Formats: sequence, structure tokens, C-alpha cells
Amino acid sequence: MKELLMRTFLFVPGHIDRMIEKSIDVEADCIAFCLEDAVPFSKKEEARQKVKKILESESLENKNVFVRINSMDTGLTLLDVNAVVSNRLDGFVYPMANSADDIKNFSAQLNLIESQNGFEIGKFSIVVLIETPQAVINAYEIAKSSDRVVALLFGCEDYMASMESRYSDNEMSLFVPRTNMAIAARAAGVESIDTPYVNMNDYDGLKRFANVGRDLGMSGMLVMSPNQLEIIKECYTPSEEEIRVASEIVNGEKLALSEGRGIVVINGNFVSPPTIKQAKKLLRRAKLIKGKDL
Repeated sequence: MKELLMRTFLFVPGHIDRMIEKSIDVEADCIAFCLEDAVPFSKKEEARQKVKKILESESLENKNVFVRINSMDTGLTLLDVNAVVSNRLDGFVYPMANSADDIKNFSAQLNLIESQNGFEIGKFSIVVLIETPQAVINAYEIAKSSDRVVALLFGCEDYMASMESRYSDNEMSLFVPRTNMAIAARAAGVESIDTPYVNMNDYDGLKRFANVGRDLGMSGMLVMSPNQLEIIKECYTPSEEEIRVASEIVNGEKLALSEGRGIVVINGNFVSPPTIKQAKKLLRRAKLIKGKDL
């Protein structure tokens, strides 16, 4: 399964031609065509056909493409999946998962569908939407439930409705679930994608929110509008200064090892093994981003 960059994850309603066409030129790392909440029931089949058509075109080259399907309890999941499976598709966004069993069951269905359509077993990855209190509690088990799972994605609206919580200027109502999901994802070895910032015109607030998510260890963020893309991308891209410092740390380790020293000193400061590990991760991420943004 290829390594995916997920700084920006854009949802696109699957039944609206204008938005589908616009997504072709949007510089998001990942695009997810939505067949779930964003699509009225009466438009579900129309959306499936529109998404199938765009996936069969050559318009989405060099993009990571997902489809957000309806959950198994709706009875619509297999209709969604069978309609859109294609070689161009990277995977599915699975909503409203509450437990590891939800993902295990869905993964088993994907095994059958891949086999029936001549695809290698495991071709399609899964991004799991964490949208309920149960899912927040079970986030680690959900992330470890299948090798297909590449990321957890926090959806705050359904979560807040279940919790009967409310928005506040300091976003304290979201701090615990965001932190819990980020920790669970990292512990499981998958990416973590933050919930969207819902105030579409507050760009200062968006930047603050995105930076908090990055500080918490998130890999990227769900995008509500193309107008949010550049701010989110900037927050989740290592700066030149961060890259410079990380390079100094890694080069310092190499020099210390070549001289038989176990201690690394950078600019007069002792550098511990965890710091070196983090520096290597940052440089790996920067290299992945450079390849994407060229």
C-alpha cells in the first residue's frame, strides 16, 4: 500500500457537477467524493454514477482519491462500493464506526469485492471517521482492526451531537477527543486527520485551530472549502527553519557515531535519541511533501 500524504483532505459532494469539476484543479493532497451525509437519499444513485464517471476519467491523475460511503447499517454500503470500485480509487472513508468489528466486517466485504473484480486483495485502504463517543474510546482498537486502515479522521459534528456539547472560543469541547484520536492513531501507526474548522470566513481562527492540531500530532486536516487549503497546507508543512534544525540534528548524530561518541551536541545542547527520531520523521515528511508539491 503506497504512502499517502494527508495534509489536506477535501470532501466533495458526489451529486453536484460543479463541485466535482472544480475538485479536479484543487491542490488538495486527498479528495474524498461523498456519497453519505452530503447527498440526499433521492440523489444517492445519481451520485454513484457521477463519482464512477469521474473515477473512470483521466482527470484525477496524481491525486489520492477516496469515496466516503454509507455505513453498513444503512444497507447502502455495497451499492456504493460496487458502483465506484476502480483502479484509480485509493480507498474508502468509512463513517460512524463504533468498534473494531465495524471495520473488520467492512474489510471482509472488500476482500470479496476485490476478488470479484480482479483486484489484489488489500488494494483499497480505509480511512475511518471517528464521530461518536464510542469511537473516541475505541479509537486505538479501530485503528488496529485491519491492515487496510491508513488513517483516523475526526468528525466533530456527530460527536458533539452525541455529547450534547457546544462550541467555545477555546475549543475545549474538542480538545479531549482530538488528543485521544491523535494518540490512538500514532500508537497504531496510522495517520490522524483533524476535524474541519466550521467557521468558513474566520481565517485567523482556522490558522490557530490548524496549528493546535499540528501541535497535538495530527497529520492533516479535513477541508470544508478550497479557500481553506493554503492555510491548512502551510500549518502542516515543515518550515525551512524546522528542516534546517532537523538536518543539523541528523548530521550531528552521524558525526558523533563516526567519532565513536554516543552523545550528540547541537549548538551547545545535548540532543536525546527521541529528538533525533523526531528529526528523522520530519525530514522524511518534508521529502514526501517536496515530491508532492513539485
